[in-house]
Amino acid sequence: ILSISDEAILKIISEYTKEAGVRNLEREIAAICRKVARKIAEDEQGPFHVTALNLHKYLGPPKYLSDDELETNEIGVATGLAWTSVGGEILHVETTTMKGKGNLTLTGHLGDVMKESAQAALSYARSKSKEFNLDPDFYEKLDVHIHVPAGAIPKDGPSAGVTMATSLISALTRIPVRKDVAMTGEITLRGRVLPIGGLKEKTLAALRAKIKNIIIPEQNRKDLEEIPAYIRRKVNYYFVKNMDEILKIALVPQKAETSPGFPKEGKEEKKDRLESHSLPLPV
Repeated sequence: ILSISDEAILKIISEYTKEAGVRNLEREIAAICRKVARKIAEDEQGPFHVTALNLHKYLGPPKYLSDDELETNEIGVATGLAWTSVGGEILHVETTTMKGKGNLTLTGHLGDVMKESAQAALSYARSKSKEFNLDPDFYEKLDVHIHVPAGAIPKDGPSAGVTMATSLISALTRIPVRKDVAMTGEITLRGRVLPIGGLKEKTLAALRAKIKNIIIPEQNRKDLEEIPAYIRRKVNYYFVKNMDEILKIALVPQKAETSPGFPKEGKEEKKDRLESHSLPLPV
């Protein structure tokens, strides 16, 4: 009397539930069964075939929209990875600068630890102003606004530090960030990248967003053992120890004459960098 296609099940999982287990999946399937039972009670003739195309007639509009990668490389927008109790999530950190007096504004319902990460990112950028070809006193002439969308959702933790730093430096140097790269890691004032947790969940979040290039701390290399091989084969990991390495990977390569602080790489330099950071994973 009732059949639910595999495509419909996958759509229920991705667009109607968000959990570590299957309890809500069971509830959504039960809701379909109840609706069909009511149709039968009203003398509606079966059979009833639930597909991905007509699923909304049984469950209504999707409750969760999938996170997609950005459409274009943007200045001041970097993609980070976060861990939640129901799995990994991607978050887009946005930074804009304007004429001002050195104020730093943080929005997006950020917790104290995340706010401290933003302060550390700004201090790192100020300490590296010469390398980035920035005015040493740029901070006194600009206001900086860092925003993490989905403002109604509380966010906290140190692992967005490198994402905030990348977004900030992109906004200051006017160099776009690659849209096909996601990153996670805690940043120190000296630009060191410290390890994070939830690598498996964050990897899955990146793949759901169709992002296959992930920058992670070198100290998390050992955690790859927790990720199934079939998932690792879909990802190109970059292992980094400091922010300089992240910026070389995440920022869109620029011509030497227009690239503030980042001279154009030669072919051999690029080859050495990729070989030192990317990890070819065995089948």
